[in-house]
Amino acid sequence: MRVAVVANPSSGRGKSLIAADRICVALAARGMVPVRIPLDAAPEDFEASCLGARAVVVVGGDGTVRSMASRLAGRPVPLAIVPTGTENLAAREFGFRCSAKALARGIAEGRSRAVDLGIVQRPGLADHAFLIMASVGFDADVVALLAQTRRGPIGHLSYLRPVLSLLRGWVPPRFLLEAGEGAVLEGAGQLVIANARRYALGINPARLADPADGLLDAVVLPAQGSFDILCWAVRLLLTRGPLRQCPAERASAWQVRLETPAHVQADGDPLPGGPAGEFRVELRPGALQLVDMRPA
Repeated sequence: MRVAVVANPSSGRGKSLIAADRICVALAARGMVPVRIPLDAAPEDFEASCLGARAVVVVGGDGTVRSMASRLAGRPVPLAIVPTGTENLAAREFGFRCSAKALARGIAEGRSRAVDLGIVQRPGLADHAFLIMASVGFDADVVALLAQTRRGPIGHLSYLRPVLSLLRGWVPPRFLLEAGEGAVLEGAGQLVIANARRYALGINPARLADPADGLLDAVVLPAQGSFDILCWAVRLLLTRGPLRQCPAERASAWQVRLETPAHVQADGDPLPGGPAGEFRVELRPGALQLVDMRPA
């Protein structure tokens, strides 16, 4: 039983390579054959390594997971995650916060689950896949500013400078959302379109989002400035149930129009191409297979 292992060498400040070695040892102990694939492997080499593999293990953060999920969409080979990033939202959502031995056992058992894959579409630009959520607002502006100034791997403290920089004078975007199912949302502030419930620091605005229901949960947090965003963050941190003040609207696809072009982020990474004036978010239901780590 062959298992492909792909590691992002810059993730976790070098810890990803140690984690990759550890999972390879655990796989071998279960009688499987780990095959290491470079993160930048040519498409034909990646195809050959994945063909007939029992699973593809990605070692890295949410950005690496998102990229690998995009490459594996529509394929029968399941994805597994060894988290070494900052937030590791996908690993938390899908039960991959476990030891190398537990992950190897899950792969050996051969159970998989299908989950939806979100797609952001913008005029004239390539589609951008995500597993957890896409958003416009303070968070997207923060990650865009961080991407412009970062030098190498990042941690939680890396976000402090862009957050402080944006606190004064931040202007919330105004947006209009429309869905084919007839739902309409509009406002100014923070917009989150979620495929799953996880969000940075456990804030989780879309707490009923289900990554296998074929629907995207859209949540608007009204804000006139950064102070309102901070208040929302505190409120979400202190509550555990669904957000009654801003219930989620659900649809299989959302068309978003912005009064002024704004940054868009997906799974913690800014979308390339700069601020967008409009974009569409839709789902590919059941497009991605994951190793099923839920109790049997």
